[in-house]
Amino acid sequence: MSEFDLDENTYRVGKLDAFKQFHLSRKIAPIIPTLIPVFMKLQASSAIAKDNGSTPSPLSGDLSSMAEVMIPFADGIAAMPDATAEFILATCLGAVSRKQGNAWSPVWSASQNICMFDDLDIGVMIRLSVRVITESLGPFLRGMLTGQSTPKA
Repeated sequence: MSEFDLDENTYRVGKLDAFKQFHLSRKIAPIIPTLIPVFMKLQASSAIAKDNGSTPSPLSGDLSSMAEVMIPFADGIAAMPDATAEFILATCLGAVSRKQGNAWSPVWSASQNICMFDDLDIGVMIRLSVRVITESLGPFLRGMLTGQSTPKA
């Protein structure tokens, strides 16, 4: 579980249970291959920044080449069926709470299938969803992308 500030609000990301992680990973699996060039580009720009002694930034370097690697990812998202996209957002947002005074309120109502805050736009919803995916599926995805889960002989 982590807490972080985003657009003047404090959010808390809870952990998805194993079955939700499994179903979420199945839904995002088709776009994972499109993420590999993005991760490689970000890793390269991060390494260059570290070598120069500056703070790594995903926006440092050549933005046109970053746009080129983002096109397949954007195409993958665009080709995703509405039901899949809605499942991903609902599952991810279901793991997020927002601080209201001294209490934490869920961002998403699974029973009503609606966002509980009128001020949350799609930009915030996507950033929250990426955070949930990173925290819940990060180790699994990193192992898959780096081939760390090689079978033993």
